[in-house]
Amino acid sequence: MQLDEFDRKIIAALREDARMPVAQVAERAALSATPVSRRIKRLEDEGVIRGYAPVLDPRKLGLELEAYVLINLNAHIDENIARFEQAIAENPHVIACHAVTGDMDYLVRVMARNVEHLSQITLRTLLRIPGVRDVKSIIVLETVKETQPVPLD
Repeated sequence: MQLDEFDRKIIAALREDARMPVAQVAERAALSATPVSRRIKRLEDEGVIRGYAPVLDPRKLGLELEAYVLINLNAHIDENIARFEQAIAENPHVIACHAVTGDMDYLVRVMARNVEHLSQITLRTLLRIPGVRDVKSIIVLETVKETQPVPLD
């Protein structure tokens, strides 16, 4: 879908505050409220805007540690992949999982209370998923940049 300048301004305003009143979004987009409402509805209907969610501060919830875990499966058979992906989907501390190219099969983003908790998640959960061969963890020391991942260029 092609986004025009008005769509980009609307999305930028909603990224800043998804609860922003339509009149305020309209002001930022230099349109009146009615066309902005129609554009937002179209962006939602076409799946460009997939939803709205609060942005949580993990530290305020006791999750002080973020890590990326690289995982290899011992065999790339459908049963192993299905079991692994089901276990990942059910793990509340896994906030993202990507099948990747290179030496590892999956890149998993994990939020934990501390190093001991990460160890429990890694050794007692991820490594014990049937079909998992190898697990390597990378602990985040500092986040330099983090934005909503879809650029509007």
